[in-house]
Amino acid sequence: MPQKGPLKVIYIAGYGRSGTTLLDIALGQQPGVFAAGELTALARHVWKEREFCACRKQADECGFWARVSSAWLNGRQPGAMDRYGNLLARSEWLIDPRRLLWRFGASKQGSAYAEATQNLLQEVANASGSSVIVDSSKLPGRAAALLSIEDIEVYVVHMVRDGRGVGWSMAKPYQRSVEDGIQKELKPNPIWYTAARWASVNLGVEMLRRRLPRQRSIRVRYEDFVADPERAVKSVMAMVGLTYERPPQGKDVMIPQHQIAGSRHRMQNEIRIKKDNGWMARMPRAKRRLFSALAAPLLSRYGYFASDTPDEDARLSPESKVREEAA
Repeated sequence: MPQKGPLKVIYIAGYGRSGTTLLDIALGQQPGVFAAGELTALARHVWKEREFCACRKQADECGFWARVSSAWLNGRQPGAMDRYGNLLARSEWLIDPRRLLWRFGASKQGSAYAEATQNLLQEVANASGSSVIVDSSKLPGRAAALLSIEDIEVYVVHMVRDGRGVGWSMAKPYQRSVEDGIQKELKPNPIWYTAARWASVNLGVEMLRRRLPRQRSIRVRYEDFVADPERAVKSVMAMVGLTYERPPQGKDVMIPQHQIAGSRHRMQNEIRIKKDNGWMARMPRAKRRLFSALAAPLLSRYGYFASDTPDEDARLSPESKVREEAA
C-alpha cells in the first residue's frame, strides 16, 4: 500500500541507561508501528561489525534487515553503506550551521543525507508494512538532522531518568558479549563525567524540543513508564494520532522484534517491565551528593529531588503519573 502523506518517525531522545530501548520495544507492540532500535547505528557500525538484531541473528542474516538493506543498496555503488555511515557521523550534530544551507538545496552533504536517510526509512516502512517508525538513537543531533528532511514528520519523546540512577548504572563495568547485545567492553564512568554528560544531553533535547510544535513532543520519565507502561504508550500514540491497543500478551510484557543496537535487554525473548531503583539503596551517599550537586537544577526540573536519603527520594518522587511537559 503506498504511503499517504509524510512518513512519521517517533524519535526517542535522551541519555543512555534511561529506558529508551524499553520504550522503543513497548511502542513496537502497537499495530502500524515498527520499532527499529537505534537506526543510526545500522550504517555506522551494526552492518559492518555484523552485530546482532533482537531476533538473535546477525544483521546481514536477519531476514528483515537483509531485505531492507538489499532494497536500499539496490542501484548504489559498492561501499555505499560505509560511505553512508561516514555521512551520518558528519551530519548528525545538534548544532551545525551548515544545516542552514540544506533547506535551500545549497549543500551536497545535506542533499545526500536527506535522500539516503529518507530512502532508508521508507524501505523500513515498506518491509514492515508500518506507517510509523520508532528510532531510539537517543542523541538529539540526529533528530535535528531528521527535521531538515521535508517528507519526514518527526515526533520527539524525551526519555529521562533520575541521573543518579543513570550514574550508578554507568559506574558498572560490562564485558563484551556480542550475542547478548553488548558490542564492546564497557568501562565504568566516574560520577562527575556521567553527571556532565547527562546534563548536556538532556539540555540538548530541551533545545531540540523548542524547534518543534508543542503537540509534536512529549517528555516521559523512566520511573513513570515502568510504573504504568500502558499510560506512557497511550500518551505517545495519541501524540502521533493513533489509538492504543493492548497487546495480546498483556500490558506489562513486551516481545522484542527487530531492534538494532541499544540496551542488552532487547536480546531477551520477552521482557517483563519492573522498577529498577536498586541504586537508591546501594549507591554510596558521597556519590549521590556529588551527582546532586553537579546536576541539581535538572534533577529538580524533572521532578527528581536532590535529597541524599533513599527514603526521602521515595517519598518525594512519586512514580504513578506520566509527565507530559512542554519544553
